[in-house]
Amino acid sequence: MSFNMMHCSEEDAEYIEEQAGRVFDTIAPPEEGAEEEEFVYKVTDEKGSLLGGCILTVDERKTASIFDLWVEEAYRRQGIASALIKETEKRAKELDCYLAMVGTFDFQAKSFYENHGYMVNDTMTGVPKGHEHYFMTKRLDQTAIEHDPSNTNKYEIVPGGKEDAEFLSGRLRRHVEAFAPRGHEYVSIEKKVTDENGRIIAGLVGGVDGWNGTDIDALWVDEPYRGQGIGTRLLREYEREAKENGADVVFLEAYDWNVGFFRKNGYGTVTGVLEDYPKGHTMYCMQRSL
Repeated sequence: MSFNMMHCSEEDAEYIEEQAGRVFDTIAPPEEGAEEEEFVYKVTDEKGSLLGGCILTVDERKTASIFDLWVEEAYRRQGIASALIKETEKRAKELDCYLAMVGTFDFQAKSFYENHGYMVNDTMTGVPKGHEHYFMTKRLDQTAIEHDPSNTNKYEIVPGGKEDAEFLSGRLRRHVEAFAPRGHEYVSIEKKVTDENGRIIAGLVGGVDGWNGTDIDALWVDEPYRGQGIGTRLLREYEREAKENGADVVFLEAYDWNVGFFRKNGYGTVTGVLEDYPKGHTMYCMQRSL
């Protein structure tokens, strides 16, 4: 049987991500009735100017992610960030989240998160060049040593909106760019495989970021076509294009149900392991030099 590999349209990429998501949901079902939610928290002065804030997302599997935690420079080391962390974790626990996740760079807040009970699960080296990025987690369903500065209670944390979220994201991006400017815009690498009738039977959605870091958002092969080398062909094509666009290593996240596939395809270096994520399973952070 002949197959055709080609670039995806935006609609094709959405279809591939949807199919990959269905496989994930079958193996690791979301909590019944749970929906992804986003919360914005902020601290303002008496004039309403934003002094700091962060974004919390809670997914259907009761894991919480903290994004874009930022505090105005003149107000740092005064307990605002700690107050924001306390508030986001409180909300996450109220929603029965068992795990909190955050990412930070070596020039940002690794020690701050460690003080609040987060541990490093994975380290990405060289993205951006000369720096490290840390993936950190904290179990919210277990007792942890809490860092509780005495001055956190003097700040009132209030809900924010879409404009606040955009402001926080912009400020944090500016801060990161000051240390590590991006060399180019994000390059999408999206491939589909079709059968002789033009039906999509497999695909990959990923890309290369401005620091030449890589991501694979979805790699899917329809069940009747598995075991025929299609997934490997997609992976090799992705690696070829990633290298052409400046990447010299591919980083990815695999799980206990597909980690064997990636190991067979040269991803022998495991840089991090996260047990019980999603619940009952294990996530592996892997890489392969190009």
